[in-house]
Amino acid sequence: MTHPFLFYKEAHAAGDPTYRAPQDAVASWRDLAEQVRAELARIGLPVTVLSAEASESKPVGAHVLVHETQPFGVTVDWHTPVENSESFVQKIANQDLDGLVGYVGNANRIITRLLFDVLKEAHFRVLIDYQERDKYLYRVLEPPRFPMV
Repeated sequence: MTHPFLFYKEAHAAGDPTYRAPQDAVASWRDLAEQVRAELARIGLPVTVLSAEASESKPVGAHVLVHETQPFGVTVDWHTPVENSESFVQKIANQDLDGLVGYVGNANRIITRLLFDVLKEAHFRVLIDYQERDKYLYRVLEPPRFPMV
């Protein structure tokens, strides 16, 4: 498994914010993402594996994201149905951060943390990576060394 933090230094040295990890690293992350999807599905949590750089809209529910560019690697997250509503999108565009926006953000964090904790319980190597303010990346670094059968 290729550790995602190896590429921060290379991206910084290249001075290129669009620096992409080598294809062998990305392939190892896709394999890991598929293992994450299988584990979460095994306990009844349907998950979609997505490329983080893809421009298509995210489906509702749990995601395993493969990041070819910064922040590199594999993360999990959650997308609520209300985020697709016109009224919610308009609130965000207007920076109308009322109770609904806060509620949705908190719900997303709670559910994402649940996904993360399930993977931790299944012995995946995981890491909560602080980004800024109240933003975190819920990273999956490695599959279990001794998977549960």
